[in-house]
Amino acid sequence: MPTYNELSFYLQFTINLTLLTGVALFLKRGKQVKKLLLIFLLGEFALELSDLVFRLLKVNTVNIYIYPISQCFGLLMMTEIYNKYFFKIPRSLKWIIYAFAGLSLIINFTYQQNTESVTFYSNIITNIFICSFAAVYFLNVIRKSRIDKTLFIVNVFIFLFFSIESIISTTFNFLINNHLEWVAPVWLFRGVLLWFFYIAFINLGCRAGKMKVW
Repeated sequence: MPTYNELSFYLQFTINLTLLTGVALFLKRGKQVKKLLLIFLLGEFALELSDLVFRLLKVNTVNIYIYPISQCFGLLMMTEIYNKYFFKIPRSLKWIIYAFAGLSLIINFTYQQNTESVTFYSNIITNIFICSFAAVYFLNVIRKSRIDKTLFIVNVFIFLFFSIESIISTTFNFLINNHLEWVAPVWLFRGVLLWFFYIAFINLGCRAGKMKVW
């Protein structure tokens, strides 16, 4: 039976292959794919590929920097994607989110932490912001009794993934410092959700030209 490290590597490789395929599909479709989704997928691919390369090189400490960059980039892109495809976000709220994303990135970069005690508390707020976007979309669906299947599926995976991210952010020390037999299922479940999350966004990009934006 494959070990956790083997399963984790195969899953990470599959995620990178999926993102590469998505980028290729987006480029092939040209103007039919909105630049916003292409930037998001390219950014995520660059971060995921960097993580995989450093893992192969056995340079694990780099994750302390990749993780906050990923969180900052994800918050900025999710804000713009929700504003574009799901519902209009007030300009004042967007600037608050941008300021928070930049400030939290600076703090995480300047405050050097020991890998045995690392905690990204600012990411809890990041995940709450994104989960709140998803919750507002669900409320709009109920209120308007109108649903786009593609957007709904994307929103479901956004809510599920960032809910798990919230739990991971609050228990980060436990999940990186305890025995793999205890924590491996959590990391694998997160990886599978992340994979489906990316697939949902690739599907959104391929259907972007056919959907009516709210």
